[in-house]
Amino acid sequence: MIDYKLYLIRHGLTQGNLDGQYIGVTDLPLCREGERQLRKLKKLFVYPDVQAAYVPPFRRYQGTASILYPGAAQRPAEGLGEYDFGIFEGRRAEELKDFPAFRRWMADAMRTAPEGGEAPQDFTARCEAGFLAVVEDMMRSRITSAALILSGGVMMNLLATHAYPRQEPIYWKSEPGTGYTALITPQVWHRGQVLEAFNPVPYRKNDQNDSEPFVRFDLEEEEE
Repeated sequence: MIDYKLYLIRHGLTQGNLDGQYIGVTDLPLCREGERQLRKLKKLFVYPDVQAAYVPPFRRYQGTASILYPGAAQRPAEGLGEYDFGIFEGRRAEELKDFPAFRRWMADAMRTAPEGGEAPQDFTARCEAGFLAVVEDMMRSRITSAALILSGGVMMNLLATHAYPRQEPIYWKSEPGTGYTALITPQVWHRGQVLEAFNPVPYRKNDQNDSEPFVRFDLEEEEE
């Protein structure tokens, strides 16, 4: 029986991230700081080898894959882009705090769609379908090792739904350029769409040129 490893990795920073904006369907590229962080991560740590990188059709995901996996073929990951924030798209919480529509949205714990935006249940269904399509494509194409570039929120929700051990979404929070390893065993996956999530990626280099996983890090401290 063939097992499959899928490395779920959060995309690098955009200027919208740095500015605290709600960025979902806006197609921002990585900012200079985002590119710098990813290159530093790749220099200091080890990303596992992959046969392909699955990327949603936005520049921030494609740019992340190009830096971390320049030699890997990029395959489409349709449906796995970020949430559509509607009228809140591209704006900061600080500038929206006095808008009644924004206050109602926050008071409802974002369980309703913002005006012009995406219904949460539609977002969940879209991401589920997109993730299942990626796993099916890996198995059909015999791609046993791949990266999947995602937003932090999409990654947290997918792992909370499918990963064992079971954890709340916040448990799977990750920094830009980092993520988790998902081990997919076809027999287990087809029975209940369950995968095993374990070692964070990338890996810390050790003196024996081997690697060990890490969870949290400070790039400035690591560089010193």
